[in-house]
Amino acid sequence: MKLVFTGIQGCGKGTQARFLVENHGFTLVEMGGEFRKIIASGSNLGLQLKEILDSGAQVNAEMGIAVMEEAIARQTNEKIIFDAFVRNDWNKVIFDRELPEYQVIFFNLSEEKAKQRLLGRMFNSTTGETFPYGTKIDPKTGEKLIHRSDDNEESILKRIEEYTTKTLPILELQKKEGRVLEINADQSVEEVAKEIEEKLGL
Repeated sequence: MKLVFTGIQGCGKGTQARFLVENHGFTLVEMGGEFRKIIASGSNLGLQLKEILDSGAQVNAEMGIAVMEEAIARQTNEKIIFDAFVRNDWNKVIFDRELPEYQVIFFNLSEEKAKQRLLGRMFNSTTGETFPYGTKIDPKTGEKLIHRSDDNEESILKRIEEYTTKTLPILELQKKEGRVLEINADQSVEEVAKEIEEKLGL
């Protein structure tokens, strides 16, 4: 089972991905995590990637494709979640070619609700893991959580606009292909998890 999680920022897909990892044996693959792994490997690709990121430049399509191909090729688990991988045209081309049987889990949440959540969410500065509004301590590590500096209204609106203009059109194509399972993300964490389990037959 190869799943691609997608949804507006703040929809809770990261929380649900961790739930499936912990309770159903999935492997979680995140683009940011893949960047860090490849850089740490010291490979030619890692050195090139580090140079780009250190300069503050954006990773171009060619480099992004190389990272995606390496990440996909490295997976051995049959149950995989790819989080934040298919955000634009070239992302989709790679997945259609390398993993033609993948399924998209779309976490549907309104822009207004997403903004409310993002303005209040907390994160662990050590692990990078995010937590819902009101969470003060990481339940796993006991570390104090802080508010992300980039979770301000201006930054959030830019991220939402990018999602609307780049990711949503890809989602519409995937819907036409019959790849998409839609989840109501405007529920409690437990209710969302239950809906995912039911729709995936877990």
